[in-house]
Amino acid sequence: MEVVLKIITVVLWSAVKYFIGIGFAIGFGFNQIEILIYTVGGGMLGVVVYLYLWEFILKIYHRFFPKKIKPIKFSKNKRRLVKFIKKYEVWGIALLTPVILTPPIGTILATTIEHNKWRIKLIMFASFCFWTLLILGLKLVFKIDFEKVL
Repeated sequence: MEVVLKIITVVLWSAVKYFIGIGFAIGFGFNQIEILIYTVGGGMLGVVVYLYLWEFILKIYHRFFPKKIKPIKFSKNKRRLVKFIKKYEVWGIALLTPVILTPPIGTILATTIEHNKWRIKLIMFASFCFWTLLILGLKLVFKIDFEKVL
């Protein structure tokens, strides 16, 4: 029962904030394959839930509150983010999602650019795998003991 709770904790944290999920997985002492499966699975669970939940929320919101055009105030950070998104599109959003953005925000931004949901899922999957394998690779190459750091 304890192991199941640990797995659920890792999956749910990975669905909301990816690096916290990886931290929990490493802290719980899972092996590399388990870390990869649980964190990427949790991240993809978050992407799928937010992908379809956001569409549902927008339908309900637009039913009660019709669209109004408002002027947008841009700060330096918003300008940089917009410039990055225009340049790298969905791939850039997916690359930033585990690190800076969270899976809900990254998925919502990706749906504003790309309407093909399968493409969004595939690109997010590649991004989650990349970041997990990068962290596990750094752990193995530099022999970093994350259990002591955490």
